[in-house]
Amino acid sequence: MNEILELQSGQVAFISSLMAGFSFSIAIQIIRINRQHKLSSLCFSFFSLAGFAFLIALYTDVSLNLRVLGAQNFSEALLIEIRYIRDIGTAFATIALFLFTLSVGLVGWLISRPTGFISSLLALLTFAVLAYTRYFIIHLPL
Repeated sequence: MNEILELQSGQVAFISSLMAGFSFSIAIQIIRINRQHKLSSLCFSFFSLAGFAFLIALYTDVSLNLRVLGAQNFSEALLIEIRYIRDIGTAFATIALFLFTLSVGLVGWLISRPTGFISSLLALLTFAVLAYTRYFIIHLPL
């Protein structure tokens, strides 16, 4: 059980840290180009929110992993608490992923109308596939 938990936490932590870096880098780039566009502030805010949500997911998974590292016996009550804490991290990672997707869809509009249309369409398709997949994951009969 402990090896599985460590592997899962490590994967979520790695992806969350990578995506937080991407989110913050893009947010800073939006500030750096200093383009006066009505969507600039919204894009910056969404990328920043995505970055912070990824950081929460990262912190949750790493902290949980460090806390249970070396534990040998997991009572049923402890497993329920671990699952609850992991659900918090997973929820924030999911929120962050959806925010990141939304942000990428919006940022195209800072370039041009055709680019904005294409980026919004691709983001909408990605969002739909993520939501569809998430629905089936949540409703797995465990």
